[in-house]
Amino acid sequence: MGISPIQYRPWKGERSAQNLRVYVILRSVFRHGLRSTGVKILIILGFFLVFAFQLLFVATSPHERLEADEMNSNLNGVVLAIFAMLLAAVVTSDLISEDLSSSSFVLYFSRALKARDYLAGKAGGALLVMSLLCAIPPLLIAVVATVTQSGDDYWYSVTVIGRTALAGTLATVFFVPFGLMMSSFTRKRSYAAVGTFMSFFVLTIIAEVFVEFAPEWRVISPIESLAFAFDWTFGQTLPVYMDKGVLATFLALFIVLPAIVVYFKITRQAVGK
Repeated sequence: MGISPIQYRPWKGERSAQNLRVYVILRSVFRHGLRSTGVKILIILGFFLVFAFQLLFVATSPHERLEADEMNSNLNGVVLAIFAMLLAAVVTSDLISEDLSSSSFVLYFSRALKARDYLAGKAGGALLVMSLLCAIPPLLIAVVATVTQSGDDYWYSVTVIGRTALAGTLATVFFVPFGLMMSSFTRKRSYAAVGTFMSFFVLTIIAEVFVEFAPEWRVISPIESLAFAFDWTFGQTLPVYMDKGVLATFLALFIVLPAIVVYFKITRQAVGK
């Protein structure tokens, strides 16, 4: 009996689009986040402690229009920042560390997948989970307040809705790049989660220590800087010691620098360095 040689047969299917691969990663991260018990607890607890009463209040109490200062109070900046910090630590802890531990990079980058696409999928899924607490509930409150208002100044209410969307977007994005960076430094998700939380906690402690000498140091506390950013977004007066330029610089660096670090780290990992 002769041996039939194995011959190459070209694949006749269609290659999937690059953006579809990003979507697959994003969907996987989002579904994984929703299955996490810790994520569910933080989202539900955060909603009830931060937004549930405010939503009920604006729906039942008479009001002429949606006021910016009242919407800022509804956000409850410090408490929301704390829940966003905890949620980001849990959501991002295993996004990259698990791939490092299981050597999944070989599978990801065996296809024509770039580092930016990998990170876009991971970050996109994390941001969708974060939005369930940080962006959607505030917008829901703002829309309900506008629909139930007794006055006819809807244009002003719409502008406040826009400010609410901006504040919610900032809260959604603010902690995610740092969490991804910490996840890229270790193979254990527990180390990444604790490292992320402790980094925020240490910055807060440093701010509290140095604020005794100069109140401007409050800006390096992620929780307080995010709360100040909410006040700024809604047109509230910031403390005299809080310079808007310094605040904007810290917010930008806190988001951009970790994103740059994790991008270059993933790029090196993809090429096996």
